Amino acid sequence: MRWPWLKRRQLLLAAFVLSLLLHVFGLTGDTLFLLAETQRQAPDTPLRKAKQQLAQTDISSLVLPPELAGVTPVETLQVALGRPPAPAQPAKPATAARATTPAPAPRAQPTAVPTPVPTQPATPVPTPATLSASASAAATPEPTAAPSPTPAPTPATATATATARKPGFPRNAEIIYFWGPIPAKLTWHVEHGQYEVKLRGSLPGNRRELTSRGEITAEGVRPLDFTDLRNGQIRNQAVFDWANGTATLNDKGTLHTEPLSPGDQDLFSAAFHLAMRGLSDSTFALFNGRKRYPDVHFTIAGESTLHVGDQQVDVLLLRGRYEDREFDFWLAPKWHNLPVRMQAKMGKDGSSYDIWAGSMTIEGEQVLRPALNAQQRRP
Repeated sequence: MRWPWLKRRQLLLAAFVLSLLLHVFGLTGDTLFLLAETQRQAPDTPLRKAKQQLAQTDISSLVLPPELAGVTPVETLQVALGRPPAPAQPAKPATAARATTPAPAPRAQPTAVPTPVPTQPATPVPTPATLSASASAAATPEPTAAPSPTPAPTPATATATATARKPGFPRNAEIIYFWGPIPAKLTWHVEHGQYEVKLRGSLPGNRRELTSRGEITAEGVRPLDFTDLRNGQIRNQAVFDWANGTATLNDKGTLHTEPLSPGDQDLFSAAFHLAMRGLSDSTFALFNGRKRYPDVHFTIAGESTLHVGDQQVDVLLLRGRYEDREFDFWLAPKWHNLPVRMQAKMGKDGSSYDIWAGSMTIEGEQVLRPALNAQQRRP
């Protein structure tokens, strides 16, 4: 009598598992299809010779003025209503006994000298010749001064005018990427000369957050801290000490120090540094929280047309290499060179990634919308 009962239980369990799998596939089937398509096509992204250039943007409005350096913004403003208190009267100094000084004797006033009255010259009697000359002078108009030519603009003025015409790099941007099957939201924010770029993605029981914070200078982005969090815990971190020229790396609790040079970047700040400066050729060290990759040379490897979101976008590929590692930033000049795709092939280090933009909002305006179906997401 036990066998039929066990058979029914197994059938019910099998039906439940099958129903659950169908339900999960129904919710994530499109995402799984996207993952399969992305993994198959990503290595075959065609490149052509670059004909366009990176956009040149003005970042002066993002840089904190020197006179405000070190000044902490006011977070709380207190307002008091009512009559202000009367200003305190300064205390009168104690009167000291002064020695009596004799008053000075009055000076003798100088005797006034009478001013001679000038003699008026006799008015000459006009003659006919004099009258004729006066009439001729009155009839002749006075010459008009020629207008002074407008001075040509100085080189400084021309440079300022050219800078004023450049579009400003955005203070706020939000990009939704697909990291395999995981949608990840990247936010870029600049305030008081400080930037923060953050990428967050999650699956049930697994949350990951990568953050880069630092300063905006006239030379571009200068990172101060790069952090990789897994479920709220620091997995690795890089802290940049520019005053001493060192970076402290935290690899799962193991600390070590690396040298730091002007212009060095972390994995996320590098993309925005290249974007805001419009740099097509640059060399600097790259940090990922675990390691320092020295002398990574970024140059334009070519251009391509990627199908991201609901649009086909022309992009420039800036590729940096270090030994068997590659760091690829696919920048869109039409959107201030913002990265629509970021890719890393870490070689023997293992942790590679490839993320594609699905939507983008710049300064509150949505410039890229999600694709309607997986077929439109193909590159």
